[in-house]
Amino acid sequence: MKKGFVLISTLALIVILSFLVLIISRTIYTDTLKTNIFANSIEKRIELINTEKLLIDTLITNSDRLRNVKLGEGELNFIINSRIPDLRVELTDFSTCFNLNSLVKPFRNIYVKNDLHGELFKNFLKINEIDRNKHREFLDLLYDSLDSDKLPEPFGAEDLFYVANDNLSLSPDQLYIHKSQIKNLSFLSDNELLQIYSNICTLPNTDLSFNINGLNENNYLVLLSISPNLSLNDIEKIIINRPPKGYVNYQSLIELSGINADRINESLLIYKPEYLQIDYTFDLEGQFFHFYSVISLKTRNNNIIHRSTSL
Repeated sequence: MKKGFVLISTLALIVILSFLVLIISRTIYTDTLKTNIFANSIEKRIELINTEKLLIDTLITNSDRLRNVKLGEGELNFIINSRIPDLRVELTDFSTCFNLNSLVKPFRNIYVKNDLHGELFKNFLKINEIDRNKHREFLDLLYDSLDSDKLPEPFGAEDLFYVANDNLSLSPDQLYIHKSQIKNLSFLSDNELLQIYSNICTLPNTDLSFNINGLNENNYLVLLSISPNLSLNDIEKIIINRPPKGYVNYQSLIELSGINADRINESLLIYKPEYLQIDYTFDLEGQFFHFYSVISLKTRNNNIIHRSTSL
């Protein structure tokens, strides 16, 4: 009886140990596979960063083709796939959003509030149905966090507010680096932030402009805010009558769209992107890795404004 019990126990132990060995072997194999894939993704990323300058030069040299970003995106993917077959690139136009840094302007060696752009930003808040009672205070908070003077706006808060508040991580008196810094003001509700977040951005200057060839159903509220005389019918005309290769200049916009010239602010219009976000996606053995770069097309040097640091 004891011999039979010992035999059964021994067999059961062998089965358990075999099962454990199988699990451990699978775990080691999976971890090794993941490690190899991750290592390959790092190598691919380094390879891409080394060739990114060539991609940017290609975009700058052929910037006229970016009047239609999707066409430019297709051509760029064709170029990249001949070099890195497992890579996919997507372009996002950063010239169709409201630049938060445009709420100030340079004056001598400092930044001061830009009242004109502030009124346009209030239009933007109104069009996005943000509570009107919050417009003035929110704008003053933005002014005080961006401008270089030490005087608080009537409904704002100057430097000590941003530095002393443990819940904030905002350095006052400088341009925003990323639009997420607006969350540090802790003023708008989450739903209100969500309403405007996709259509705001932070560019490394205080300019405010809109790429008319990037106008679509997702960003038209930005154009309406900076050209408040436009109607939804005008927006529809601009989109429907836009040539496949885009409007070339203001004259072609007016002639081809059929809108009245006095309804749109010519000084704030551009006709191809000045800033782009390039999203990179690697497909390595079914594992996808993502990162991005925000670039300037205004100069051939120091093009990288911001680059993601993780995969």
